[in-house]
Amino acid sequence: MLITYFYPSYIVIMVIFVLITIPKNDFREYYIYGILLGGLGDIVIVGLYQNLLNIIWFKNAGIFNVLGQNLLSPPSWALTVMIFLRFLPQRKTFQYFYVLTFALFSVGFGYLVHNIGLFDFKPWFYPFFAYLAFLAWWSIITFVFIKTSSFVKRNSLT
Repeated sequence: MLITYFYPSYIVIMVIFVLITIPKNDFREYYIYGILLGGLGDIVIVGLYQNLLNIIWFKNAGIFNVLGQNLLSPPSWALTVMIFLRFLPQRKTFQYFYVLTFALFSVGFGYLVHNIGLFDFKPWFYPFFAYLAFLAWWSIITFVFIKTSSFVKRNSLT
């Protein structure tokens, strides 16, 4: 039962959190970054690590299984990226700690999804190499956002 409702519950909670924390005027831009860097990023990363390298894999996805991937994983990551970017600190020093911390939380989330039974990985990959992968992903997301977002120009986020 927990397996079936984990991702839908996570998405509902994150949608509520996104709607509460992101101002209506800014929602569109955060949504675009969430879809491109979070949702599509998840598809690319899972494609690389699951389909090409066979290091990670989804399991027990039931009706949400699409081409070996959990259909609800990309929207979950899209919402997570929206929250990540919404609270990205303005000071560069804090941005480093923020990215390092989010990479750590991502490893923890991977363990959570693993313990529930929706995700598995090669034993040598977690936690160290997974942390490096998440660190690279969050760093790329931060870099792209800082270089391209209108929020940076408006709020001088650099």
